[in-house]
Amino acid sequence: AESTILSRGSRLRRLVKLGANLYDPESVKEVIAKQNSWSLARKEAMVWTYDLWGKWLGIEWEKPNYKPARKLPFIPLEREIDDLIAGCNKWVATFLQIAKETGARAGEIYNLKWIDIDFENRTINIAAEKGSNPRMFRMSSKLMAMLSTLPREHEQIFKHYGKLNYMRRSFDRY
Repeated sequence: AESTILSRGSRLRRLVKLGANLYDPESVKEVIAKQNSWSLARKEAMVWTYDLWGKWLGIEWEKPNYKPARKLPFIPLEREIDDLIAGCNKWVATFLQIAKETGARAGEIYNLKWIDIDFENRTINIAAEKGSNPRMFRMSSKLMAMLSTLPREHEQIFKHYGKLNYMRRSFDRY
């Protein structure tokens, strides 16, 4: 996915900016190890990114092992979710309402097309992403009303808003 490519490129550029020589695995290990402000999860992501890049170039190395402790996720109260949705613009609010009602991934929601919405039967079809299965959900009247307010200028529902990262940045601000 485009977002995966962008994030991995960003990580590699960050390593270089911190002084790593990407052609020297020991240099990369040292730079990652010295980042005391980084979480273990971030260090693990950097190692995975470098490992994939190194495999592409044929660089062999012994990966350092960073395993973050697994924690239970924070799950907000439904009232808190509804408050967040109510405070967003119509695009982000509709996006979040779909997420709330379906549990779909951000990429699955972003790629929704108008043909995936059946207003007559009150259903929404989610196309599979990342090895999951396609799914169909019943829509609430609230979600149907929210979708009805959006312009149908493009085949994809959220194409009007721009790239998925624009949506993500707006969400982060809210």
